[in-house]
Amino acid sequence: MIRGHGDDRQYYNKTICADFSSNVWFGGTDPKLMEHLRKNMPLIERYPEPDAADLCRKTSEFHHVESDQVLAFNGSVEAFYTIALAFREKDSAICYPAFSEYEDACRMHDHQLYHFQKDEWEQCMKTNPTLCWIGNPNNPDGYIYGFQQIKDRLESYPDTVLVIDEAYADLVTGFQSAIPLTKTFSNLIVVRSLTKCSAIPGLRLGYVVASHPLAAKLKCFQQPWSVNALAQEAGKFLLDHPKNLLDKVKIRELSSALQQAIAQTGDFRVVPSEAPFFLVELQSGTAAGLKEFLIEEHGILIRDATNFRGLNQKYFRVSTLSADENQLLLAALADWKSKSNRNL
Repeated sequence: MIRGHGDDRQYYNKTICADFSSNVWFGGTDPKLMEHLRKNMPLIERYPEPDAADLCRKTSEFHHVESDQVLAFNGSVEAFYTIALAFREKDSAICYPAFSEYEDACRMHDHQLYHFQKDEWEQCMKTNPTLCWIGNPNNPDGYIYGFQQIKDRLESYPDTVLVIDEAYADLVTGFQSAIPLTKTFSNLIVVRSLTKCSAIPGLRLGYVVASHPLAAKLKCFQQPWSVNALAQEAGKFLLDHPKNLLDKVKIRELSSALQQAIAQTGDFRVVPSEAPFFLVELQSGTAAGLKEFLIEEHGILIRDATNFRGLNQKYFRVSTLSADENQLLLAALADWKSKSNRNL
C-alpha cells in the first residue's frame, strides 16, 4: 500500500503546523547524529557493505544474540516483504487491526490469509498457519502483549512462525522485547525499526532478529546493498549512543494526559493505550470529515483509521506530540464539536 499511511501532508495544499498522524517521536533527530552524518558524507562515494555486516554485528552485541541471527533492512517494511517472499504461497494469520503492510506483503507473495482479533488466538490457530503476524506494541491501537504471553504462544504452536513487529518498542516504558526468546525458540522472527524512536524515517532503517534456522532462510532472499552507507552509519551511531534524547516517561505522561483530555470532551471515545499513539472513535461525524476540518481550519493532521481492517469510518489515530501541540489539537477538537453542534 503506497498510499493510506500517516504523514500524507504532500496531498494537501495547506501548511501543517502539527502532525499527529505519524508515529515518529516528536522530539526530532538527535543533533549529534546529524553532525555525525555530515562528517560521514564521503561514504556515499563508495559502495556500502552489501549485507551491512558491521551494523548487524553491532546490533547482535546490543541485543546479546549471535551475529548470524541479525539481518539489516531498508526499513522494517522491506523486512516484512522479504519474510513474505521467503514463505511464498504459505498460510498467514494476521491479528487485526494491524499495520496494512503485513497483509500487502502476504498478498504480493500469494499467501492464504486468515484474519483474527486478539481474543481469537485459539480459534485461529486451528487453521495451523505457517506464519502468524502481530504488532507489539500494535499499530494502530497500541495494544501490548506481555512477554509471558509471547512465550506461551511460541510453546503452544511450535509449527507456526510468530512474526512480531516491535517497531514502537523503544517508545514504551517498561516494554520487554521478545528478542531474547530467539535464542530458545526456532519459530520466532522479531522485526525492529531504528527510525521511529530516532526520528529518521527518511533514512529507512530496520532489522530482524530471528532464530538461527529462520535467519539463515531469510538471508537466502535478502537483496544486497539495500541499506545505504549513511543509514548503516546512522544505525551504528544509534546503537553506540542509545536514547540520547528519548524520554519515555515524559512521552507516557504526555500521552496519558492527551488521552484523558480527549475522552473528557464527551464526543470522543478513546481506546486506552500504553503506547504514545492511540485510537479515538467519533460519536458523530466521520474521521474523514474531521481530518478535512482540522487541516483546513487549523493546519492539523490526524490519521484517518478507516482503512485499517476491522475499523469503520468513525475511527482516527493520534500520535502524541509536545504539550503545546497537544493543546492545539484539543482546541481544534473543541472547535469541531462546537461547530458540529451548531449545525444540528
